[in-house]
Amino acid sequence: MRSTMRKYYWVAAIAIFIMGYVPAFSAASPWGANYFPNVPLITQDGKTVRFFDDVIKDKVVAINFIYTHCPDTCPLETAQLVQVQKIMGDRVGRDVYFYSISIDPERDTPEVLSEYRERFKANWTFLTGNKEDIIELRKKLGLYIEEIQDGSLNHNVSMIIGNQRTGRWMKRSPFENPHVLADQIGNWLTGWKNKHHRSGDYANAPRLRNIPRGEQIYRTRCVTCHSLSGNELAGALGPDLLGVTRRREKRWLYDWMKAPDQMLKKKDPIAMALYKQYNNLAMPNMRLNKEEADALLEYIDDETNRIQGVTEQAGPDTPVTAAFTVSQDKPAGDVVAVMNSWVRESHPAARVNAGYMTLVNVGDEDVTLARVESDAFNTVEVHEMVAVDGLMEMREVTDLTIPANGQINFEPGGKHLMLMGPQVQIETGQKLDMTLTFKSGKKQTVSVQVAAR
Repeated sequence: MRSTMRKYYWVAAIAIFIMGYVPAFSAASPWGANYFPNVPLITQDGKTVRFFDDVIKDKVVAINFIYTHCPDTCPLETAQLVQVQKIMGDRVGRDVYFYSISIDPERDTPEVLSEYRERFKANWTFLTGNKEDIIELRKKLGLYIEEIQDGSLNHNVSMIIGNQRTGRWMKRSPFENPHVLADQIGNWLTGWKNKHHRSGDYANAPRLRNIPRGEQIYRTRCVTCHSLSGNELAGALGPDLLGVTRRREKRWLYDWMKAPDQMLKKKDPIAMALYKQYNNLAMPNMRLNKEEADALLEYIDDETNRIQGVTEQAGPDTPVTAAFTVSQDKPAGDVVAVMNSWVRESHPAARVNAGYMTLVNVGDEDVTLARVESDAFNTVEVHEMVAVDGLMEMREVTDLTIPANGQINFEPGGKHLMLMGPQVQIETGQKLDMTLTFKSGKKQTVSVQVAAR
């Protein structure tokens, strides 16, 4: 009996210990209502919510801070989280919650946030509110750096993921591999552990290849929006890049990577067509320098050659230095995109020269080039070489039609601009203006580079 009672007291003592221990173990985390300000915020649908009560309480969350007119980082963050969202599927909004909070609430109204959310196909909640409240939230979440707050919209690009119930919070980079980030949000925060069964030793591990610089840039800056396979995914945020170095003139690619926002501002026709095609989603400014751009283009070119094979190599006469040129006076009135425009340097005694360029019609309707004029020449005509009775003969072409979404190439051995009666000495480094007049009556001025070839 005494032994039985001793066992009873021992079991009771253990039970009392457990009853006393469990509440301490499972009690609310210290990062609760007493820590987080329960400030009001407004969703993209105009609904008012409270940060602690409605947004994070007892939830697993991922929170980042953005502003919708950000030219570079914020669009990349949002696009990256869209990839994480796709990986996590219907868990987002069910047991995991994403939130993007604007740091520019004066401009980012619910209507603006709703449009931004729709543009990116981001199926999570976007929030705005009082600017001072949002600054306080950033401080409490450890995402506010005093040193960079100079009145501008500079901000910490890190995001925070956390489980409010358990008090487990982690600062993460939104540019982390999306599969890793999805695993961290969906599994790490809830204490899930995956059992890995490993066998063998490191001696049998596969040898890792060296990843070139261009591939590193593609994987960290481009893969969020662009595939590089020749098979563009449904709902992609940007075009597939396979073969882009063959489709676009290199200088145009440099300009596009360097300052896409400026090219859109100037109404560059190709840039505007891409903007329209991809749901008015602007390419962010990647802040690439020339070395990084060269490495990226080299990687894209190598991948294109690997997947497609080299179908055509550029010849020695292939023009590669002339910049993408469109009218700068009234760029919004440009009819076509003009690429690779150049004129040969001529001998002082020469009375005839030739000009070359590619005219790209990015519109949905055919356009017809009626004539070309330049103050540097008496006459400019469009000529082409045709075979007549086994011999090549040069003929003038009038009313040249550029098909919708197509292009016309003026190039050595094919169609070209015949420049007659030069009014100035044509020397390398010069730029000559030419006016393209279309059948519609619209005109476009093109600046053409003189090159020694």
